[in-house]
Amino acid sequence: MSLTSNFNFQPEEIIRIDGVVYAVFFDTGEELGDFPILMEVDAMSFIKEGTQIDDLTEDEFADKYKYVFRGHGDGYVSDIATEGDQVNYKSIMDYHEIELDKRAKKNGMEWLLDVDVQTKFLASVLTGIPVGLDELAGTNWGKSSTPEQKEFAAEYYADSNAVMEKIEQNISTITRALYDADFQGDTTELAKVLAMGLSTGKYANSEEVNMYIKYLGDAFFLETVGGDQVLPDELKPFAGQFQTNDGKSVAENNIVSYLGKQALQGYKADGTFLQMAGMIRSGKGKQVIDDLQKVHDTIYPTFAGSKFSSWNPYFSARASRVINGTTGQQVVPLNAKDQLKVNDLIIQAGGDYQKFDASIRKLYQNSPGVKNNFMTDLAKVIPQAYSGVF
Repeated sequence: MSLTSNFNFQPEEIIRIDGVVYAVFFDTGEELGDFPILMEVDAMSFIKEGTQIDDLTEDEFADKYKYVFRGHGDGYVSDIATEGDQVNYKSIMDYHEIELDKRAKKNGMEWLLDVDVQTKFLASVLTGIPVGLDELAGTNWGKSSTPEQKEFAAEYYADSNAVMEKIEQNISTITRALYDADFQGDTTELAKVLAMGLSTGKYANSEEVNMYIKYLGDAFFLETVGGDQVLPDELKPFAGQFQTNDGKSVAENNIVSYLGKQALQGYKADGTFLQMAGMIRSGKGKQVIDDLQKVHDTIYPTFAGSKFSSWNPYFSARASRVINGTTGQQVVPLNAKDQLKVNDLIIQAGGDYQKFDASIRKLYQNSPGVKNNFMTDLAKVIPQAYSGVF
């Protein structure tokens, strides 16, 4: 036996490619013949003393096994069932199929169970040609998945180890975010689920992950947005497990909505934020909103009865385009210093767009956008006879 005796399955041989040691098993299916299954040996102590290890190049591997080397293993030797396991497997492929099914259901990687997808990846193994995203579009899974999810599938198959490293990094980052959000208890499984959603493209970006963290950490906030129905299915089991920020997310959302992010920082500094969160917990959420509306109407009388989030983005986007010279949907976010200046100019203009634009051009006369606009206007009034000089 080439592996120690505690393993249920013994490989045909042990090989080494580019310094990585693999145990080689054969899938003896009728269609594929002896298809090589490579299990990476993650601890040399798993190999029986005296076992010969054959060093091969990728070309030598292809010549010997009649299949292209994919650049990675199909799993780890340490994952192979041992004598102590209760599940009976007929072969190493039975083990892989069961593990594949568990992995797909646990991590939400539905593509692992799509026969058409697997067929295309198998064809890639045989030809050595990577699977393109267009090839996945026609599969059942491809029709219901996003471009990001299809890209993840291709990346995973091309180099699963690299993808798993990225997932581990996301787990670490999300674990830190959960800690910063005051989540108490074991957040390991939650961090894994969120990391898989982000890594596979199921969640659009880190902002969406942060939104789910707020929902799960604040029962009041979750209730205001529609309850656990707004959560993806894989996150619903976590609802109610980590209610450590009751009222805080609602308070934060209301403050930003009525007064902007700058006000939130001020309220957190003077303790008002925690007072509002306490009022929300005690059922006085409407009073918090009424108080914020009064403050808003006092600071921004032109927009009385409205919210900061309703009108400010339009003026801020307008200012950004004037300052940076962008057009259409292109908007460069204003930094905190410029945002405060813009807020003051909005008040001074009394909601008048023309007065506001004039004030922005005057205050930011040296900005790229204003300079470029000036040169464009100048070029329009220069006589055609002189335009060739420039």
